Amino acid sequence: MSPEPTAEMRELEDARTRVEELRAEIRYHDHRYHVLQQPEIGDTQYDLMFRELVDLEERFPDLVSPDSPTQRVSGEATVEFTGVQHREPMLSLGNVFNAEELAAWHTRAVRRGERDDLGFVCEPKIDGLAISLIYEDGRFVQGATRGDGFRGEDITVNLRTLRSIPLVLNAPAGTLPRAFEVRGEVYMSKAEFARLNEERRVAGEQLYMNPRNTAAGSLRQLDPRVTASRRLDLFIYQLGWVEGNRPVDSHSGAMAWLAGLGLPTNPLTESFATIDEVARFCETWVERRDALDYGIDGVVIKVDDFATQRVLGIVGREPRWAIAWKFPAEQAVTRLRHIEVSVGRTGVLTPFAALEPVFVGGANVSLATLHNADHIRSLDIRGGDDVIVQRAGDVIPQVVAPVLSRREGREAELVPFEMPATCPVCGADVSHGDDEAAYYCSNRRCPAQLSRGVEHYASRGALDIEGFGEKLAFQMVDLEFIQSLSDIYALPDRREELLAIPRIGAKKLEALFANIEGSKQQPLSRLLVGLTIRHVGTETARALARHFGNMTALQDAALEELQAVNDIGPIVAESVFAFFRDEENAALIERLRDHGVRIDEDTTARGGPLEGLSIVVTGSLERWSRNEVEELITTLGGKVSGAVSKKTSFVVAGEGGGSKRDKAETLGVEILDEAGFLDRLREHGWSAEIAESRT
Repeated sequence: MSPEPTAEMRELEDARTRVEELRAEIRYHDHRYHVLQQPEIGDTQYDLMFRELVDLEERFPDLVSPDSPTQRVSGEATVEFTGVQHREPMLSLGNVFNAEELAAWHTRAVRRGERDDLGFVCEPKIDGLAISLIYEDGRFVQGATRGDGFRGEDITVNLRTLRSIPLVLNAPAGTLPRAFEVRGEVYMSKAEFARLNEERRVAGEQLYMNPRNTAAGSLRQLDPRVTASRRLDLFIYQLGWVEGNRPVDSHSGAMAWLAGLGLPTNPLTESFATIDEVARFCETWVERRDALDYGIDGVVIKVDDFATQRVLGIVGREPRWAIAWKFPAEQAVTRLRHIEVSVGRTGVLTPFAALEPVFVGGANVSLATLHNADHIRSLDIRGGDDVIVQRAGDVIPQVVAPVLSRREGREAELVPFEMPATCPVCGADVSHGDDEAAYYCSNRRCPAQLSRGVEHYASRGALDIEGFGEKLAFQMVDLEFIQSLSDIYALPDRREELLAIPRIGAKKLEALFANIEGSKQQPLSRLLVGLTIRHVGTETARALARHFGNMTALQDAALEELQAVNDIGPIVAESVFAFFRDEENAALIERLRDHGVRIDEDTTARGGPLEGLSIVVTGSLERWSRNEVEELITTLGGKVSGAVSKKTSFVVAGEGGGSKRDKAETLGVEILDEAGFLDRLREHGWSAEIAESRT
């Protein structure tokens, strides 16, 4: 016979029951207030409930749980955010600006999807910060920024402070996938932005520039209590990855399902059957945008059906099944004080406008791009002109044109622009080819080039050396600690010298050294981005790294081999070829090798049906692009090689194939066409249907 419960035990159980009741009530009213904006009780009633819960948890600490509403702001301020690798990339969107461009996108989608009955879902494009939320067993466990799309920052503790994010989803136990991801946009309302700036004005503090940047800065506060004080909000716009089967088969179904779980979705989202209806919806929001209490810079259009989305696939970093209709840029008129010239990491001289400050596109603007000398000449822009400045969202402000009617009587004050004959930083001669618009500083050791190059090398999209921003890069070059990119890796050996520099403390230095050491493990594709090879960006670097596999093979590649890499044209191929034939560049790469910097790409997946096989892809394929086939091979565990040898398992060859096909025939290496490749996949236990779904 079990003992009679004591008074303390009964009190604990009564408290447990009441705590669960209060938590359920508070979650319900949080959802009504922060998500539905339909409160059912007043602030005083809510505060009394919340106070009762706090009191009970203080009396019975064992009842406190991480998902309690009282724990939204918890933990100490952190030193830095840790990195998070996104399980599936957070992609960018392509843009259209009018109905004609939207119709062209629709035509491509119909052709590729092989159906003309596409349904669409449209929603306002929030001008905020994209984030990822992960739920496990119905509980919020991790939140991250978008970052570069592949890797973001863990900001879970800060996102927990947003009352529109449910810590526990509204679903019976056992009815949800074990784990899944949702994606959304965090924003600051115009009213909250005004309130925050009024507080700062009264306190005599500098005012914030715009709601978007303020929201982004608020989410990256090292102290979650600061984030909580900012009253940020959120709209969920997408269901990401799901463990197991997806509970729905369309985007509209996903949004309805997520809203039912208590997640905040935008009530202005609408579905349409035709692209003409979509265009009309987008055009109405050009006029209606200012009526909203949050910023939008366009409308997002998505193909509704998930199966069709998979068929349409992805190109580069953009889904073919979604597009953004961007609003026209906002414009203002101001005085162009004078035209200055900056020097970039590739040595390009870029003119820019120093302006009388003007508020446009949600921000105060005092600098704007002028693109290049040809652009200035074609528009006859002169120092001292009144000019039209435009800015849209995060786009760099630009000078559109001079206001010619305001020149009358001021002609003598205006200064025509000429590109300088010598570099404004180092004084070296400026070169200019007849077949291009750019002007270049001829001194590759120009301090401006080097500091910008170091900043780029350390940036998140390249070697990702946290703490090595613009200011430190300039300082290290200016003090001659860095005279080449490879000198970054010698900095830890000069610790005592660096400590003598004002405002560089030991703690900051140790963190920097750790990040420098960690950067050595970045894959070849990141290194190629960091090396500032002309015309080589992120996607081109990935294509080169995936194709050749390691730096040695890439350095040894003939021009024809580079041109054979999918999506790399003759200009890019010639630039890459010239870069690796340059003696100084070769010496730099050798020094990076000596410092232990990784020079290969992890191009294979372990345990796949093609594991251990070395495969070459060549020629023009019909069903897939070369990149798609190479990605499929690596996903299945195979290694993609850029050259045919006796170790090559087989060659996948489309029409043509050139020297690689010839060499395979000479060496007796098996050659497969696309149909033969599919047959080989079947032999290794991989169905054609799954293979098709990958592309």
